[in-house]
Amino acid sequence: MRTQIRALATAVAISAAYLFSSPALGEDSAAPVGSALSTLESWLGPGANGTAWANYLHLQALHAELAKNDAANPAAIAATLKQLDSQAAGLELDAFVKLRDSLRLWSETLAVAQAPGLPEAAVGSAENFHPITAADVAKDKAALAATTTQLDQYLTPGGANGAAWKKYLHWDDLETQLKSDAPDATALSAVHERLTADHEGLELPIFANVATALARYLNDAAALKADLRAQYVAHLNGLAEELKQYADGHAEETAVALGGRLGWLEDMRQAVALVRAVRNRYSHPNLHVEVSSRLVAAGIEQPVDETAPIVDVILGTDISGSGRTIGKIVVQLLPSGDKATLETTLVGTTSSRTVGRNGPATIFADGTTQIRGSKRMVIDANGFASFPATATAATKTQITGVSARLGIIERIATKKVYKSKSQAEQVGSSHAAERVRHRVDSQASEQLSNVHGQYISKFRNPLLRRNEFPAMLNLSTTKDSLFLAALQADRNQLGAPAAPPDITVVHDMAVQIHESLINNLTAALLGGLTLKEEDLQRKVIELRGSLPEQLKSDEDRDPWSITFAKARPVTVKFADNGFQVTVRGQRYTSGEREFRAMNVTAEYKFEISGAGSRFVRQGDLQIVPPGFAPGQTLSVQQVTLKTLLQRKFGKLFEPEIKSEGLVLPGRWRDAGRLDIKQLQAGGGWLVMAWIESGVPASPETAPAKVAQTEP
Repeated sequence: MRTQIRALATAVAISAAYLFSSPALGEDSAAPVGSALSTLESWLGPGANGTAWANYLHLQALHAELAKNDAANPAAIAATLKQLDSQAAGLELDAFVKLRDSLRLWSETLAVAQAPGLPEAAVGSAENFHPITAADVAKDKAALAATTTQLDQYLTPGGANGAAWKKYLHWDDLETQLKSDAPDATALSAVHERLTADHEGLELPIFANVATALARYLNDAAALKADLRAQYVAHLNGLAEELKQYADGHAEETAVALGGRLGWLEDMRQAVALVRAVRNRYSHPNLHVEVSSRLVAAGIEQPVDETAPIVDVILGTDISGSGRTIGKIVVQLLPSGDKATLETTLVGTTSSRTVGRNGPATIFADGTTQIRGSKRMVIDANGFASFPATATAATKTQITGVSARLGIIERIATKKVYKSKSQAEQVGSSHAAERVRHRVDSQASEQLSNVHGQYISKFRNPLLRRNEFPAMLNLSTTKDSLFLAALQADRNQLGAPAAPPDITVVHDMAVQIHESLINNLTAALLGGLTLKEEDLQRKVIELRGSLPEQLKSDEDRDPWSITFAKARPVTVKFADNGFQVTVRGQRYTSGEREFRAMNVTAEYKFEISGAGSRFVRQGDLQIVPPGFAPGQTLSVQQVTLKTLLQRKFGKLFEPEIKSEGLVLPGRWRDAGRLDIKQLQAGGGWLVMAWIESGVPASPETAPAKVAQTEP
């Protein structure tokens, strides 16, 4: 049982929380209105005051529109909304506010659904502008103060550690600005930058809540000073044009522009229904992975042959001896739609030889115990968890001898042993089951804890700190396969515009990845980042234990660095059974020399070659400055930089890259190589599928490690 948990973690890694929360337009968006209306009318009551309010708000007409469901008239609903926005005394009370907010969203949803298309819906949303008021900003500031107080109460008892956190967060500046009637946005932005840095611990809700509240306050405070309505209309007009362009070709540059506009609208809490509709139409999961139960089993199932001591007390008899367990660990996928659910089971037979001592008598016995111990594990976006193990055992014993110093005692003991044999077997079975249960639990707990810890510390928390954890990360299982679906897109990005191409071959593992996943993630993690050669080498060594030849430094060359462009720092395009990758550097250095922006592009075509694949670069690397047009001439400095980049990136983007099939780590290596059966690229998607060949992989050779220097 010790290794199957580690193998399970690898299975999930091969497969690479929450479901995207925006409902589709077809859902009952009128339900919250009906609920809020019912609450308001119950609160108002049937008296004269309630009747006056009902007449003022045109509630009878609103009931008529609610009865029409999706055919309701947004113009008719606007009459009630206008009254709710009239700022009459009392309308600030909670019951009125809830009706206003739910009615506004329903009205926008209807307008979007009834528009001829999304571009028209964008233009039509210009009438739905909602100003951000001084009251909104005051409410934001109060929420920020509340979360800051909670963080203060958390940090203050922490002594030196709490004081260090406050120093890091510029706490004095934060408190000063919160007390000011005119806070300095620059000072608060510096605090927000600290709160959202990749610093361990900042993913905790007590910190994240302050970061969220601070971002909301800064957004609204800036909006209050700007001509928000004009910006809103400009964004809607731009959105309409870009939606037309995107519908025609799904260009990556247009997706970036669309994502930015949607992010702005969300930040300003505008056109909620429109933003939701665009995302529902054009932002789908951009990663799909499927792993067959056969492949999962190949890396987890294993034979068991173990010998262990037995020490027990059964019916007052002290038992000692040893037992040999021969069996197998098997794994089963269990159907589950919202998490991956697996059950590992130890099935085997323990053959034992024991000696029991009870008073003057010694009992010799051979036993056979059929054992079965199961452990159920679940995996979702939050990590790895398990249920308590269950176990059963059935013991049969054969008395091979009873001895005592006196014959009469031996005869009495023998008679008593055989009389209690059945009861002793029942007790022994119960004890054996408890030992199996404890064994399965204890062995799994340590391994699961390590795997869960690695997932949290290396994947989940770093992305949470950057606000880049997938908007959707869903694992599920059927009895035949484990599935993973992910949407990597923050509020300023889009996912895949459509579903992936089909897997058309029989397979044990399949991956469908859209270029938006890579482009979104690199934009978030590399945009504006300065990466030094030694930092890259150190990170690679940390991850894989050695440094590939392509990343080793040239002994006769100066160390280099790259500062990635803030927008689209690294992008890929999947098309025509190939891909194109572009690295955009805003600034480069080589030793003491500094160079301006330059882009490096490599284009490959690929094909299945035997059990593996073959990637062939198309021509030389394209190395040109941004905006470079054919016929232009490079400067002397640009030619120098091009030569340097040709040497560096030429090692990474080799003329030809071959794969002889996919070899997975651990027990999967022993199970055999995976042969690729489908490899295609088009429409922004890369689709790969492999099948287990049964051909053993060549022995793994440990790569030579490169000496590390202290940072």
